[in-house]
Amino acid sequence: MADIEINTTRYEREHGHPPAGRKFWRFVLISDTITVKDHWLNLDDKQRTYPDALEEAKRIAGLRKSVRIIVEP
Repeated sequence: MADIEINTTRYEREHGHPPAGRKFWRFVLISDTITVKDHWLNLDDKQRTYPDALEEAKRIAGLRKSVRIIVEP
């Protein structure tokens, strides 16, 4: 699997710091081919640390052949 770009710009702009802590995380997974495959990933089943949530987002992005993950505030 190729490297997946992680974009935290919007999160950092709205919160004033990089993603951190334990909370319910939201991501947008963006594919390289068809925008229909772009979709929200809400990890709202339980609170997770950012590294744990990002690993889960990367796993799902790999299954969906996504190339970019955007961390939502």
